[in-house]
Order: sequence, then C-alpha cells, then structure tokens
Amino acid sequence: MYFFGPYVPSITGIDSKIDDMATKSEVLISSYGSSAVIENSNNMNFFAGPRDDPFFMDFARYGEILAGNAPGFSNPGSDTFAGSNVLSIVVEVPKSAIGGSGAINTWVQAKVKQ
Repeated sequence: MYFFGPYVPSITGIDSKIDDMATKSEVLISSYGSSAVIENSNNMNFFAGPRDDPFFMDFARYGEILAGNAPGFSNPGSDTFAGSNVLSIVVEVPKSAIGGSGAINTWVQAKVKQ
C-alpha cells in the first residue's frame, strides 16, 4: 500500500488528485493472524491489513435482557464478534508534524491503482 504526503493539496473536493511527487511511503499488507508489518518513513508509522474486530458485544445475553430473562450482562460474557475482522489502515503521525494550532486538518483518500 502506498502513502503520499503529508502535503497541502492544490485543490480539495471530488476533483482532487494524488500528488505523486510528494513524499511516498509504502507498507506490505499484513495477512490475517500474522505479525503486523509496520513501516517507518519520514518519522511516521504505517500499517495496513485485517485485524480482529475490537467491538465486544454479547448479543445472546442482550436478547435475554430484553426478554426479561436476565438481570444484566455477565462479566466477561461471550464475544459475539470473536473471529470477525476489519480491514485497518493506520497512519501514525507525530504531533510535531501537525503544527502548533492544536487542530488536525486532514484530507484522506483511498484509491485503487489504475
């Protein structure tokens, strides 16, 4: 996966384009269940690949609670989403690269290589 930037785009909106002259970083897409492949470039870290869904919900117990057959959730309960995954794209940028205003303004696009 390729990452370009950070840079200030010449235009924003639906007609924006990738500045392929901007700083380019890349990372291999990690496979599910493997160790995370993290690349460091220009003081930023990059990751792409599937990971376990972090959302925890015990749907069976929730149904029992709604039906009035259980007083509340048990601890820890059953993770309905165990084994499910989400595709994650992570870019870690140091605070020093963001600026001193305290605001984080980003323009992020995911595009398929043509």
